[in-house]
Amino acid sequence: MIRIATALGIVVLLAACGANGPPTKPVVSGKQTIGVNSNTGVYTNTQIGITFPAN
Repeated sequence: MIRIATALGIVVLLAACGANGPPTKPVVSGKQTIGVNSNTGVYTNTQIGITFPAN
């Protein structure tokens, strides 16, 4: 488990510093839905996404 976490940390650091090319900014998106249901009443649904585009 420690090996996987270390490898993942190294990959993230290399991508963040631009060692494999120019760094790319993450794309953040969000969506919120508010509605009314006849059974349960008012409801909300929130979705947040973060994407790191590949070069």
